[in-house]
Amino acid sequence: MPIDKAAEAAARLNRKVRRLNKELTSVRETSRLFTRPLDLTQVLETVVKTVAQAIGADAAGLRLLDEEAGQLNLEATYGLSQAYISKGPVTSSESTLNMRALQGEPIVVEDMQGDQHFKRYHEDVVREGLVSNLTIGLTYKDQGIGTLRLYSKKRRRFSADDISVAQTVAAQSAVAIVNARLYAEALEADRLNRQLKLAGDVQRHLIPQKAPEISGLDISGLYVPCHEVGGDFYDYITLPGERVLLAIGDVMGKGVAASLTMASLRSSLRAYAEQFEELGELVGRVNRLFCHDNEAGEFATLFCAVVDQRASTITYCNCGHDPPVLLRGNEVLNLVEGGTIVGLDAGNRFEARQRSLAAGDMLIMYTDGLADAVNFERESFGRERVIEAARQSAQMSAERAAKNILWLMRKFTGLTPRFDDTALVVMKKIS
Repeated sequence: MPIDKAAEAAARLNRKVRRLNKELTSVRETSRLFTRPLDLTQVLETVVKTVAQAIGADAAGLRLLDEEAGQLNLEATYGLSQAYISKGPVTSSESTLNMRALQGEPIVVEDMQGDQHFKRYHEDVVREGLVSNLTIGLTYKDQGIGTLRLYSKKRRRFSADDISVAQTVAAQSAVAIVNARLYAEALEADRLNRQLKLAGDVQRHLIPQKAPEISGLDISGLYVPCHEVGGDFYDYITLPGERVLLAIGDVMGKGVAASLTMASLRSSLRAYAEQFEELGELVGRVNRLFCHDNEAGEFATLFCAVVDQRASTITYCNCGHDPPVLLRGNEVLNLVEGGTIVGLDAGNRFEARQRSLAAGDMLIMYTDGLADAVNFERESFGRERVIEAARQSAQMSAERAAKNILWLMRKFTGLTPRFDDTALVVMKKIS
């Protein structure tokens, strides 16, 4: 073989070896992404820099697809000015090049400044001095998740080897990006779960641990959450003169928002309980404060009752709540009078109703999680079964009666999943 041909062959071989070494280096660098902590920002910056250096590109930008917004958001860059980075949004469908790249087709543009696909940002391209580019789609399980665009500031025809290196690294990078996203989502979910648990702990501390001891009265309550936090609550507030305010309520909605609204309602009730002689006025003040402090559309049902042991009376106000049951022997009294739900209108008025109490009377207050619980036939426990359960528990202490009513509900529903919290208060007048 002539010397010049041998030298040319050796040169080609050396270029190929250098190309393979670059490719192996790029693959090795991106492979390390799987063994490092999966920080998404770090993954994206490593990918952009690695690919750009592997094929000798002057600059690069990596965009991830936001499917809901239909945008390709720029997440990492290499060698681009801040002015170019801030040039404006890019939608996934505004250019056929983007669509083709997301479908896995490598796109080569030798003259960006004269290409119609870059007409919108022509001035930015010229100012940045960009001439040619190569766009590689980032795909995961045949779904486009983003694009990687590599730029040259001189006219360049990106070779098959350039495309091969970029595609090899992009394929690995797509997996690393998805894993990093999942890792970030898992961390966020864990953080939210910790906050939710903390909120649940706070809420459980708002539920009274024990009932007040008032001669002649036996009081007990139970709270069974369906989720970590919710909007059900009950409370006891001791008042002067052997009186106690019993309250139970249910804030519309679920989760943390409902629990915060519940805490606000309970706090205002406690703050004003001793400032009003008339129960209707107290509830009216609480309603005004609730309307002022909470967003429109946030409502709550509420039942309040002042039990006066000396006078043997119960004064109550029902604000759209499931009517508590007052058992007097075989007689069932439904405590329905009061007014509308709390939070509907700050100007609403509420009226209290008074009834006498006799020894042996039993009051059952509950939230809708008790009556609305269903069995496998989708039949609800219902109010009539609540009343029957109360009758079966009439001779028990307040604590045992509350537990028995709840047990009878669970016996009815079996293993059917519950979808709502349950709060239950039982009060018996024993003398």
